Amino acid sequence: MRIAAFFLLVLGLSSCGMPANRPVDAFVWDKLCAHEDPDHVEPVGKCDLDEFLVEMERFPWHEQAREALRFRKNSPTLSVTDLKTDRSFFISSAVDDNDRLGYFVGYIYPGEQGTRARRYVSVYEVEQMEAIRETVVLFFRRDEAALKRLLGKQPKYMDTRDNAGWEKYLKMKQKFM
Repeated sequence: MRIAAFFLLVLGLSSCGMPANRPVDAFVWDKLCAHEDPDHVEPVGKCDLDEFLVEMERFPWHEQAREALRFRKNSPTLSVTDLKTDRSFFISSAVDDNDRLGYFVGYIYPGEQGTRARRYVSVYEVEQMEAIRETVVLFFRRDEAALKRLLGKQPKYMDTRDNAGWEKYLKMKQKFM
């Protein structure tokens, strides 16, 4: 009886929490407007390629980039995360002194096992939305090699480690498991 109770206790404890990072075959997206606090942005929900492309077209990039200059809080951003591969992709807009619109595209991907950074971020400068559409299609197809090749044709803005975002990402992912 005690052995059976012990076995059930161990089984119950081990199945209480799902692994924090098990694969979930879903894409989720979020939107950050110029006036919003980036620490309080929640995912809008699940999406597919067509839905995300529609949101890209609908988003008021130029207006939001102008607003960002006024608020000086953050850049307006649309992002999508692949919960299966733990990769994210984001698009931010900015205007220069002559009111010309430009974009920053970021690709966030897992670091290698045993490294201190759980994820890395590569950010590129992109002038045309058409080039961004192509990268979004590759992201949704999970064609990382082609995505990196295409992004590599753009001027690199920076590479950095995403040390702080991993725990926040895992909490968000739990909502969709």
